[in-house]
Amino acid sequence: ECHQKGQTLRPLGSSLSPNGIALNQDGMISMVHMDKVLDIDKKNKTITVQAGITVSKVVEALRKHKLTLPNLASIAEQQMGGFVQVGAHGTGRLIAPVDHYVTKLKLVTPGLGTITLTKEENGALFDLAKVGLGCLGVVVEVTMECIPAHKLVEHTFTLTRQQAREQKDDLLKKHKHMRYMWIPYTDTVVVVTNDPEDQVPKGTPRFQSPAGSNAQKMAPLTNLLAELHQEKETTYESDLVQGMGFGEVRDALLAFDPLDIDHVRRCNQAEADFWTKNEGYQTKSSDQLLQFDCGGQQWVFEVCFPTGTIETNNDNDIQFMEKLLEGIEKNGIPAHSPIEQRWSAASSSTMSPAHGPEDGLFCWIGIINYLPSDDPDQRNAITNLFTGKYSDLVRSVGRPVQMVSHWAKLEEPRSVTKAVDMKMIYQDRYPVTEFNRARAILDPKNILSNKLLDLVFGVPKQG
Repeated sequence: ECHQKGQTLRPLGSSLSPNGIALNQDGMISMVHMDKVLDIDKKNKTITVQAGITVSKVVEALRKHKLTLPNLASIAEQQMGGFVQVGAHGTGRLIAPVDHYVTKLKLVTPGLGTITLTKEENGALFDLAKVGLGCLGVVVEVTMECIPAHKLVEHTFTLTRQQAREQKDDLLKKHKHMRYMWIPYTDTVVVVTNDPEDQVPKGTPRFQSPAGSNAQKMAPLTNLLAELHQEKETTYESDLVQGMGFGEVRDALLAFDPLDIDHVRRCNQAEADFWTKNEGYQTKSSDQLLQFDCGGQQWVFEVCFPTGTIETNNDNDIQFMEKLLEGIEKNGIPAHSPIEQRWSAASSSTMSPAHGPEDGLFCWIGIINYLPSDDPDQRNAITNLFTGKYSDLVRSVGRPVQMVSHWAKLEEPRSVTKAVDMKMIYQDRYPVTEFNRARAILDPKNILSNKLLDLVFGVPKQG
């Protein structure tokens, strides 16, 4: 019906990360009721699911068969369709984004009806469709590779910025999963590594945490919260605070003045002290450790760029971070913590931000600013700062290294100049001609697009 009318209609997943490519005023289609596991092939280690099922339900279904997904992002409630169509990723120099592990897709297309795509039968079209952004058809079924379920040993510790630079390559090669969390305005970098339990050297702790109660572990944060209440002459409710988690306390700290540089410095230093005080080890199933709490309401802008090969990192990653931190501190940007840095191997999906040579190494960096209160004026001020000055700095630093946005973080440009810049970058980085040729066949009236996607790719020409 929408095809006949020419009415645009965007497929919508869990809407966990509302962004410019997902939302559409003319119409959206929810996949939430297409949430079934259709097949688990234990022999070939694959799973086929409907696109609306969440990643967490897929992981639970696989657990019964001692299998799991080959890669996981930080959020478990994503739907599988969106999970692959925007190229979600985890971290690890030998681990590609999730779309790379898709073996079959079923799409409902306006132009050709329902079609099934595989690499063997459809070649280049399949590679385009794996990260098709919902533009080539509505994904209704996904078949993905699986791997044996396993436990990971996680080690969390802190380094200085100089140590993070010096140890980065060794840490990436030594550990299956590794990420950095940089804390602006401090000399602290939090390191989180994860390795299969059966590959961890003997003598490495499986469980180790600092002695003391939870209140003692939270002291760097709660002590600052008490100080702030005293300074503001407001009531500090210690009983209430004791029941709060890490993210809730951080929000409570920032809420006093989330755009004041000196205040953000104090909050970030307290967070750095918290992580230094809470270094340790834990061992759990891979999905429990690779998926984690991302905190409260927030703005996130995540980008991706090449940084050499899996054997020879060209240091784009560390140079990017150093320039970004320098820009933050020079320009007095109230950057909340952390700035997360992750890595992935190359993806075979031609529309993935991490598409490149088979031995390519890619870096993913995400900046964040929290929305710690419901005050509309405060939220608007944070939004304007984040989507303007802060995100502009990231784009400036990333331009020389061919940086592009994570597809799930792409937003409409705020000026004509920025729109032109975006179009040039994306036309250069992606196979736009091939993508638009496929769009013209599978969606001849361009109903699966929206204004932002048409801005990035243009409107496909018919015939």
